[in-house]
Amino acid sequence: MENKLEKLLHGKKVEILEKWEDTILSSFSPDAYHIFKKQKDPFANPIGHKVRTGLAELYDVLCEPSNKEILTPDLTQLIKMRAVQQVSAADAVSFIFKLKGIVRKELLKKGMAELYIEWLAFDARIDAAALVIFDMFMASKEQVYQVRVNEFQHGRHMITGSICPSALVRRNNQEAIAAEAGDAPDGQNVPVINDTCGVKPQVLQF
Repeated sequence: MENKLEKLLHGKKVEILEKWEDTILSSFSPDAYHIFKKQKDPFANPIGHKVRTGLAELYDVLCEPSNKEILTPDLTQLIKMRAVQQVSAADAVSFIFKLKGIVRKELLKKGMAELYIEWLAFDARIDAAALVIFDMFMASKEQVYQVRVNEFQHGRHMITGSICPSALVRRNNQEAIAAEAGDAPDGQNVPVINDTCGVKPQVLQF
C-alpha cells in the first residue's frame, strides 16, 4: 500500500523527471542540449533517449520501498555512455543526489514537511542507488582501461595506427554528440557506441 510520499512522487513524476533530466543534459553545449531535449525519436537522438528512459526507470525503482534491481537496461546503457565520456566519477554519479533537492522543492508545497520518517527512507534509497551507480561507473571505466591494456599487449593498436580501438570508441562517442548538435558534415554516418561489456545486476539493500 502506498504511503503519502509515494503517492505524491508518482503524481509529480513528469515534473520531477523533467527537472532531473536537465541536470544531465545541461552539461552539454547549448546547441546539443536543445537537440537532446526536443528530439523525441530514439534513433535520431540516442543520447537524449538514454538519459530520459534511464532516469525514468531509476525513478520508478526509488519510489518503491522494496528491494529492486537498480541496474535496469536503460540505466545501464546511460552509465556506460557516461563512462566512455571524459567525465569524473563524481560528475557521473552526482545526478542521483540532485534528485533530493528537486523532490523537496516539488513536494514541500504539498504539505510533506511533517513526514520526516518517509523523507529519511526515500533519502536512504537515493544514497544506496548512488553507491550502486558509482560501482557500475568504475566497473565500466575498468573495462575500458583493460581493453586498452590488452590492445597494446597484443599489438592490436597497430591496426589503427596511433589510435587504439578503445580510443576510437571515445572519439566516435564525441562525434555522435557533435552530430546530434548539428556539427557533423552532411552525409556522414554517425558512429554508434558498441556496448559489449556486461556488469552483474545489483540490488538495493537497506
